Amino acid sequence: MNDSCLFRSVRTAVACMLGALAFATQGATAPANPVATLAGAARAGPLCVTHGGVGSPPSLVDGTQAAADSGARVLRRGGASLDGSIAAVVVMENDPRFNAGFGANIRLDGKTVQMDAALMTGAGRFGAVAAIERVRNPILVARAVMDSTPHLMLAGEGATNFAHRIGFEDVVPISDDAVRKYHARMKRQAEVFGRNDTTYFDWRRYWNFPGAMPPDLLDWKRWGDTVGGVARDANGGFSACLSTGGTSVTLYGRVGDVPIYGCGLYAGPAGAVACTGEGEEIIKRTMARSVYEQMAKGVPARTAVEKTVAAFPARWDLGLIAVDARGWGVAANRPMAYGVAGK
Repeated sequence: MNDSCLFRSVRTAVACMLGALAFATQGATAPANPVATLAGAARAGPLCVTHGGVGSPPSLVDGTQAAADSGARVLRRGGASLDGSIAAVVVMENDPRFNAGFGANIRLDGKTVQMDAALMTGAGRFGAVAAIERVRNPILVARAVMDSTPHLMLAGEGATNFAHRIGFEDVVPISDDAVRKYHARMKRQAEVFGRNDTTYFDWRRYWNFPGAMPPDLLDWKRWGDTVGGVARDANGGFSACLSTGGTSVTLYGRVGDVPIYGCGLYAGPAGAVACTGEGEEIIKRTMARSVYEQMAKGVPARTAVEKTVAAFPARWDLGLIAVDARGWGVAANRPMAYGVAGK
C-alpha cells in the first residue's frame, strides 16, 4: 500500500470513528441538576399543597403542614379552591418563621418591610400587590384588589393606601424573628464594603431608601423565601396564592416574581402552579406559566415540576408546587418545607 492509500484508509477510519461517536452521543443531554426536594402522588378530591419557600428547613414542616391542613378544612366544607389556598397562605403570613407577612424580611435600612402577594384562579381571575407596606396579610389585600377594583395590581404607596382605606390595620409587620435574621446578616459589613472591585453591587452608590444608610450593613444569607399554596376544590376548580417579604439585599421598591402575571404563579383549567426562588430568573422564564403549559399538555404535576427544576441553572434557587386533576407535585433544588392535605 502506498502512502496515499494509507492516508485515505486512516482518514476513512477516523471519519467512521467520529461518525460512530456522534451517533452514540446524538440526542444526549447534559446531566440534570440535583432535585433536593421531590414529592408527589396521585390523589383525588379536594387538595391543598403548600411550601414555606425554597431554602426553608424541613424542620418547619409543622408550619407548612398546618397551613395545608387549614386550606383543606375550607375545601372539605365545600369552599372554593381560592378560599382554601388563601387560608393556607394566611397561616404562614402569621407565622414569624416564614418570610411573609408578620415574618417578612427587613430591608437594608434596618426598618423597611416591603411585601408582594398574588393570587389567581383557574377561571383566569388575578390580583396582586407589589412593594406594599404596613399591612399584616398582603394576600388578603391582593384578594381585595381582584374583587373590588378594575385592576390586576396595585403597587407601593398606592397599594398601602388602598389597604388602609378599605379597613386593613396600619401596622408594620416586624417580628423578633425578622429582627434576629436581619442582624445575623450584618456580620460581614467590613468585608463587603471594603472591596474596590466589581464583585459586589455597590449599595452605597445606588442607595435609594428614604433614610440614611445604617452605620453597618449586611451580607446576603438566605433564610427561606416566598410562601405559597395551590388548591383543587370539590368541583375541580384550581387556584394559586403567593406571599413574600422579598430579600433583604435589595434597593427600595424592588419587585420580584410573585406579583408578575404568569411568573410567580399561574392557574387554569388544567391545574395550578406556585414558584419560589430567584425572582429575576423566574421572571425571565415566565416560570409558572411554562410549568402550567406542560400540565395542560397532559404532563403530570409531579413530572412537570421535577423536569423544570432539573433543567434550571443550579446556581439559582428554585422551588415549585403544583396540583392538577390527577394529583400533586413538589420539587426544589434546595431543601424546602412543604405540606399536603386533602380528603
